[in-house]
Amino acid sequence: MIIFDEIYRWKGPEDGCKGCMGYEAKEGLCLLTCHLCIIDLFSPTTPVMPMRRHVVIAEDLSQGPLRRICAESIGRHIFDRFHLEIKRTLWIECDPFLKEIFHVAQFTPTYHDGNETIYTINWRPLLVSEKIALEGHLGRKMAPSSLQQTSLNP
Repeated sequence: MIIFDEIYRWKGPEDGCKGCMGYEAKEGLCLLTCHLCIIDLFSPTTPVMPMRRHVVIAEDLSQGPLRRICAESIGRHIFDRFHLEIKRTLWIECDPFLKEIFHVAQFTPTYHDGNETIYTINWRPLLVSEKIALEGHLGRKMAPSSLQQTSLNP
């Protein structure tokens, strides 16, 4: 079941964009825009729960240099907003230069200060079995004009 399938705009942490300078910081233009698809793999007709219940497929659509950056920038916010368990979610991003190549983000907790956990992200290629299971969702071309736009910070 698809939980979310839209263009997603993120304006940065709630206290603003600390990395932005001058005009961008004042006008709030420091955004990350990505096409985000969140899938729930649970099926009430199947007696077995999948090891990874949710799948996030993200593609960076931001202006500027092409990159694979959605997981690093908004991963924790997406997990919080959609109530996803990080250990039971498969995060996939397409290669910014070869759209038919996909990579999986592996989130490893590296530091916890009592309030939040900081994760290191390592990337691996999408496994053949994962690609087969998700082939209906990977690489779909969607017209941005037909998708709603959602922001994390109002």
